[in-house]
Amino acid sequence: SDTLSLPDALPISLDTVLQRGLEFSLHVHKPDGVVPSLSDGDARSHLDLLRQGAELFGRADMLFVATQGAQGKAPAERAVHFAASGYSVLRSGWGDAATKFSDAHYLVFDSGPLGEGNHGHFDCLSFELAAFGRSLVVDPGRYTYSEAGDRNWRVHFRGTAAHNTVEVDGRQQTRYMPKPTQPGTRHVAGTVRHKVGGPAPEAALLERQHGPHFDLLHGCARSHEYDALHERCIVFVDRHYWIVSDWLRAPTPHVYTLNFQLGAHAEGGTWLAPGAALRASSPGLLLLQPARRGVHSAVEPSWVSARYGDKQAAPALRCRLHAADADFDTVLVPWKSVEPAVTVEDVAVEADGLPAGQASRALRITFFEGGDTVVDHWFHARGLDARRWHIGDFEFSGRWAYWRADRRGHVTRVVSHDGAVLARAVASEAAS
Repeated sequence: SDTLSLPDALPISLDTVLQRGLEFSLHVHKPDGVVPSLSDGDARSHLDLLRQGAELFGRADMLFVATQGAQGKAPAERAVHFAASGYSVLRSGWGDAATKFSDAHYLVFDSGPLGEGNHGHFDCLSFELAAFGRSLVVDPGRYTYSEAGDRNWRVHFRGTAAHNTVEVDGRQQTRYMPKPTQPGTRHVAGTVRHKVGGPAPEAALLERQHGPHFDLLHGCARSHEYDALHERCIVFVDRHYWIVSDWLRAPTPHVYTLNFQLGAHAEGGTWLAPGAALRASSPGLLLLQPARRGVHSAVEPSWVSARYGDKQAAPALRCRLHAADADFDTVLVPWKSVEPAVTVEDVAVEADGLPAGQASRALRITFFEGGDTVVDHWFHARGLDARRWHIGDFEFSGRWAYWRADRRGHVTRVVSHDGAVLARAVASEAAS
């Protein structure tokens, strides 16, 4: 029969699937009302569909996001993880009397599979960051499906080097090989198109923790194209700034390139301050790293594409290191009107039970605001197991810890995982 028959009533399970899709849409929309151009999608708004979902299912939270806080009720969660896709979304909040809905901090993190249908990009452990109505660190988009011309833009925009992750030896995370087109297809006979030719990285979200002053996402990716294991830990401190800690471990040396693709609004307005430590100033965003031997950083030309067929010049900050093992720790501080005064430096760490020189590093992040000084510390053991860590004036037992001190050195906040202990080396003050 040429007639399509539909059931009298759709199954309840379809409603469940539709709501799950709408819930992803609810969270993945940035505060400006646009969904990032993840993989082969464009950057566009689906708030009209979210409003329809709100009406269909009586969801006040969907209405709230669809109207950008004008109607409905704010969602109960600001931090969510979608296990099937591997996407995690973090935001500072949904707007209140002190902060506009559109000014919220937002991050989406990819620790999931490549995806089906030859549309996935090679972007494992990549992220997009927005704050104060601006997209600050962005997914590059797709630009085109065409592979014609002097430069293969399809390969570029799909490739690892264009995304906010770590590239190893200039290779893709997944094997991507040119193959002749087949007769009878829509492609010109005799031309070549790239196809995925190997398995995707083995990726996972290892840990997540959320609280009123601290959020943590820890993911890992093991590519089949090289012997380096990449782990990335993203922390959101006080709903104010971000720390992106990357560590790569391999039995052989590699050239590691850490990439931060900035938005088109940063073109012509991004610069590096002189000095051994990294200080990159961009409109609305400050990026800092402590001084470390062998790391070379530069702002380089790049491109982003929010819509198919349209690309814009946008700078990329790239940090390179040649080594077997590599550690990058980047502090990202979004700002609205005045660039903040912040410094970042390494703190030496010693460990009980580990050979000298094998201990990890800790970060000291100092904010100078309104005549006051706030000092934050961040430490992650990065897979090493010591009986006790000695970090400045503190002793720590555990995997990771964050703590804040005022200008007099008084600890005002400590966050860590269950079972961890942080204590003064010469005092009884302790927290767990």
